[in-house]
Parts: sequence; C-alpha cells; structure tokens
Amino acid sequence: MAELLWKRGTTLGEGGFGVVSLAATSNTIFRGVTLPSLIALKSCNFNASQSLKEEVEILLMFKHSPYIVHCFGANVSFEDNVNPYNLLLEYTSRGSLADRLSCIHNKGIIHCDIKPGNILLVGGDKTAKIVEFGLSVTLEQGMNQKQGVIRGTKRFMAPESVINIEYSPQVDIWALGCAVYDGDEADRQTR
Repeated sequence: MAELLWKRGTTLGEGGFGVVSLAATSNTIFRGVTLPSLIALKSCNFNASQSLKEEVEILLMFKHSPYIVHCFGANVSFEDNVNPYNLLLEYTSRGSLADRLSCIHNKGIIHCDIKPGNILLVGGDKTAKIVEFGLSVTLEQGMNQKQGVIRGTKRFMAPESVINIEYSPQVDIWALGCAVYDGDEADRQTR
C-alpha cells in the first residue's frame, strides 16, 4: 500500500465503476514521473476494482497518444478506514462534449445536426466547439414542429426525428452518440 500522494478534492463525476475526484499533488514523483499539480483520481472500493484494473492496463497502452487521456498508473490508498483502488489520470479542465450540448440546451436551443463534421477542434489545445446552427430550433419550436420538415443528417438522427418529426434536447444526445460511434467506425476503416 502506497503513501497518500495527493489531497482528494471535489467530486467531478460518478459512474458505474467509480467516483472521479479532483486531486492536488505537490510535485509528487510517482513511478518515476512528476505528477502535475492537479490530477483526476478515479476510485472505487478495492474489492470491486476489476474494471478499473482492466482500464489502467488499456490506458497505459496509449501513454504516448495525444488523443487519449493520460494515465499515470494506479495504486491503493488508505482513506477514512477504506482502501480505495485509484487510477491517477490527467485532469482535463475543459469539460466534455456533453457540457457543450448543455450550454446550447440551457439557452433553449436544440442543435438538430450534431455530427463529427460539426464538432471542430480549434487552437493549440484543440478545444472542441460546436458549429453549424442553420438547422437549429428553439425548445418551443421543437415541441411544435409538425411542419413536415426533417432537420439534420439522417445518419445521426434520433428515431423520433425521422418518424414523428419531433425535436427535443434528447435528439442532440442521440446524435452525439451516433457521432462518437461514427468516428470509431471511421477509425476502424482506416486501419
């Protein structure tokens, strides 16, 4: 069991396999690497850590890839009389694509055409930005959209958009899932 290398901070998210927390380090050297001052710590009870153990093995295969979150390794700590298994991950402070969609939905807009070509990476840090709002509608318009106008690219459209010509924020979530799958499929075809 390793000594505590960080100070666990706020919870960033929770999923089926653990809790992700922000953690502060102080020029800590872990397995020969100096950790950044902020890391993301994905933790679960040691007795239920099989999935995280498999995840760390896969992430370490991509340790030199600029496209995959960096994993510094894993360890077991002793905190509050519990032994959590921890993945030490790169902290990605810019949020996720879901955050970008929430920004749009919180303004009362449904994009209606989320797809890989409408998510651009800009700047040196390759920030993801959503573009092409020409087919967008307001939430009110989406609820009243019975004009027979299909909005979006069929390959990425939710069934309710194609069948019933209905639009809600959920159609953007569906399209995002299709976009991720489409990107994965394109990667497989280029190998």
